[in-house]
Amino acid sequence: MRRLILPALLLASLPATAAEVKVQIDKNAFDPVQVTVKAGDTVTWSNAERRTSHDVVFEDGERSVRLMPEDSWSRTFSAPGRYPYHCEPHPHMKGEIVVEP
Repeated sequence: MRRLILPALLLASLPATAAEVKVQIDKNAFDPVQVTVKAGDTVTWSNAERRTSHDVVFEDGERSVRLMPEDSWSRTFSAPGRYPYHCEPHPHMKGEIVVEP
């Protein structure tokens, strides 16, 4: 009797699905403050404030547009490393994305 193992081999060779991780902006803070993701994952920031706008500014130069209440912005991280960020109009608001291989 001959067994077919082809489907298992095909499944094993498929790339892993990238994840989407959410960071909420509320009460003048990023929540969670630190997020750990895998290379290829996307992080989405959503402004849950009622009256205040924010942005997401990274030390590597990448930045969001100004996020008005209920606005969102996403960034996909392809390279491992640490990506600290802050809100330009509210410098006490800081966060970090840790990207693992």
